[in-house]
Amino acid sequence: MTSVASANAASSTAASSSTTSTATAGLAKNFSTFLTLLTTQLQNQDPLNPMDSNEFTSQLVQFAQVEQSINANSTLSNVLSALQGQATASAVGYIGKEVAVPTATASFDGTTPVTWQYGKDTASASTTLSIVDAKGQTVRSLTGTTAAGTTTYTWDGKDANGDTVDAGKYTLKIAALDSAGKTVTTDISTMSLVTGVDSSGSAIELVTRNGNVAIDEVTNVASAD
Repeated sequence: MTSVASANAASSTAASSSTTSTATAGLAKNFSTFLTLLTTQLQNQDPLNPMDSNEFTSQLVQFAQVEQSINANSTLSNVLSALQGQATASAVGYIGKEVAVPTATASFDGTTPVTWQYGKDTASASTTLSIVDAKGQTVRSLTGTTAAGTTTYTWDGKDANGDTVDAGKYTLKIAALDSAGKTVTTDISTMSLVTGVDSSGSAIELVTRNGNVAIDEVTNVASAD
C-alpha cells in the first residue's frame, strides 16, 4: 500500500512539475519571438519618427509578471511536495505500532485477539463489559475495572462458552454505575496495529485491520507486543 501511495504522490508531483516546465518553455519561446520582432522594428524604424517606447516597455513588464507568476507556482509546488514528503515520512513511523482510535467497534479476523481501552474520570461502584456482535447479540459479558483512569482489555475472541466466535465486527459496551446507581461516563477506544500508510487521497491515512484511520483521530500510540 505504501509503495502504491508513494507512486501516486510522485505522479502528482511530476505532473505539476511538467506543467510548470511547459509554461516556462512557452514563455521563453514567446519572449524570444517578441525580442526578434522588437529588434527588427528598431532596426527599420524611421530615425525622424522613432517608435514609442511605452508600448514595448509595457510588454516587457507583462512578460516579467508572467515569469514571476510561473516561478511562484513552481516554488509553491516544491514546498507542497516537500511537506507531503515530510508528512508521509512521519506517518511511516506509525507502522508496526498499535494506535488507539475512539471507536468501540473492532474487526475480529477469527484468530487475532482484539484490544480495547476504556477510561473513566471517576471511579465506579460497578463496571460491566459486554461484547456484542453485528446482530446486537451479546456473546460475552464480564466484570471490568472500577477504578478511575484508563484500562486496557484484550478479548481472545471467545464467547461465554469458551468457543471462538465467527470473524466479523464486534462492539464493546460498558455499563459503569456509581454507588447511587447513576451512569459513570466511559470513553472507549479500539487498539489497531498499523500495517501501512495510504497517501492516495486528500489526507494521509494509516492502514489498520480495522480500516484506514486519519492520523488526527489517533488518541494513543503504543509499541506492539
